[in-house]
Amino acid sequence: MYVCGIDEAGRGPVIGPLVVTSFSVPEDKIDQINSLGVKDSKKINPKKRIQLSHEILNLQGKVFFKIISPSFLNKEMKRYTLNEIELFAFRDSIIGLKVPIKKVISDACDVNVTRFSHNLKSLLGQDYSNSEFIVSHKAEDKYPIVAAASILAKVKRDELVKKIETEAGVSFGSGYPNDPKTRKFLEEYYKIHNSFPDYVRTEWKTLENIKNTIMQEKLF
Repeated sequence: MYVCGIDEAGRGPVIGPLVVTSFSVPEDKIDQINSLGVKDSKKINPKKRIQLSHEILNLQGKVFFKIISPSFLNKEMKRYTLNEIELFAFRDSIIGLKVPIKKVISDACDVNVTRFSHNLKSLLGQDYSNSEFIVSHKAEDKYPIVAAASILAKVKRDELVKKIETEAGVSFGSGYPNDPKTRKFLEEYYKIHNSFPDYVRTEWKTLENIKNTIMQEKLF
């Protein structure tokens, strides 16, 4: 039986995919993760994250990446909240491991931890009725296996964002709305094309604000 940790990377950015990652190891190997000294990926520099990601994968556990593209988010957020979209992605990430799960340890993408845990169990159904669920905010700070999933998710997202920049021949910074380089890129792109590229999350409020600002500028 396996213990599984789940976390995501890229919930907040306005550019690039959201990556939900599950990582699991047999119960008797859980101490191997603890010995790596993993922690929340946001608290580790990029070079160290990559090093740790290799060490995690060398444990020969099971890993599953659920890549949620900007175009998928743009479509689905007209019907669902981001929390609901993530909930379905967490479910898919557990099922995608294709191993018997004794314990699921998950970050919570809902202010109400109990509600998120209940909804996740309900979506998984009878096949996981005997699995133990531990759901917590900041789970990556409390449980090494969730920290491992956090690191794998962040490294994967960074790779995908770098690929976007390379293929598009642009540089847009971190992709977060509060990054001046990201905002400048989006503003300049919209002024030229009167639209945003397909790797941008158009349902984010940031995009509406940029469009309104540029429209106001054109009036004067």
